[in-house]
Amino acid sequence: MTAKGRVELTNDSTVPLTVIVTPKSFEVSETGEISYGPLSADIHLKLSAMSFRIAPKQSYYVFYEAKADKLPAWFVMYFEFSGFPVRDRSGLNMQVELPHTVYLLPKQSFKRDDLEVSAKFDGPSKKVIVTTFNKGTTVGRVLTTEAQGHGQKAQGVGFPIYPKRKRILELPWEGDSAPEKVTLNLDGFKVERPVE
Repeated sequence: MTAKGRVELTNDSTVPLTVIVTPKSFEVSETGEISYGPLSADIHLKLSAMSFRIAPKQSYYVFYEAKADKLPAWFVMYFEFSGFPVRDRSGLNMQVELPHTVYLLPKQSFKRDDLEVSAKFDGPSKKVIVTTFNKGTTVGRVLTTEAQGHGQKAQGVGFPIYPKRKRILELPWEGDSAPEKVTLNLDGFKVERPVE
């Protein structure tokens, strides 16, 4: 499978900016911590440019073509901007890094049966601990997470669920009593589970 795309980068400043593109592979821990490393040898990436300058008030497009030896695969391209004007007496040079994440996925989609979900309430810390496990072979994405009970709600963030991996999410709970259920909204379906 080949993925083709482009990233538009805009320089809103009044000076030219230099941009360096650095592709990296990454892994996500059970708790959502991201660790980066060199681009995997299984991913073959062609970029239209690895470094360039963007004139003031102008945009620049970086085109990419990515293939992977096995699917699913994912990587990030970091765009490091430098050349911003110094704005104070400290003389610090500011650099900005903006990520663009690319997922190479198989044709089959993530299904409800691919996802195991459980939820527990930890009274002393007042947190709902939601544990997910992706039994499938492709990446799924939880769009929103919500705990509900006794007229109270707690909203959580969305997150990707990688194949054959567990993900743990903690939701702060303000209610006086434990929530009754959690709901995970995914693309095309939702999963509800009681809170233990």
